[in-house]
Amino acid sequence: MPSVTAQIPDEFIYNGQSFSLIGLKGENLFRPEDFGIKTYFRFTACWRGYVMKYIFTDDQLFLEGMRVNAKNPPNINDIEPQKAEDPFDYYYKDLNIKTKFTGKVLLAKDFIDSMYVHMGFQRPIAYKTVIEIHVKNGDMILEKDFSKKIEEYRNQNITAGMRPQSNSTKDVEKWIKQTFSLDYDF
Repeated sequence: MPSVTAQIPDEFIYNGQSFSLIGLKGENLFRPEDFGIKTYFRFTACWRGYVMKYIFTDDQLFLEGMRVNAKNPPNINDIEPQKAEDPFDYYYKDLNIKTKFTGKVLLAKDFIDSMYVHMGFQRPIAYKTVIEIHVKNGDMILEKDFSKKIEEYRNQNITAGMRPQSNSTKDVEKWIKQTFSLDYDF
């Protein structure tokens, strides 16, 4: 298997603060394919070839921008992709497209560096601040703060999910799949 590193999460701006997407349940959150963009793998920290940026404004969820690895991406709503100077080929900003997303996003900030796992997306217990936002057709309907609950989980078992349960092929494959998944269940 090629070298793998922690993945760059999608970013959400909420109440003027930047959060990482660490969990997702729902449908219609934008992906580059929705705009006719075919991304490709370019570096190990972003196997999917893109990172999205969303913003909550007036209790509505908008796609603000995205960074993509793609050949000749199209204009989106008359916004031309800009050549990037980072590991991505292009970026879009100020898209301001309201989502039709319905579901829940689990967002986190205040990462605890000592809990870093060099594989997939970081675990919820590796963050001090964790919130869940419920959205219906792009409109925010509820926010739940899970920070205390996550702290309790962290205090019970700080190594939960940090590595496979054993070195068996089955356990290693299961763990890898879990680290790249944004599914969650509390």
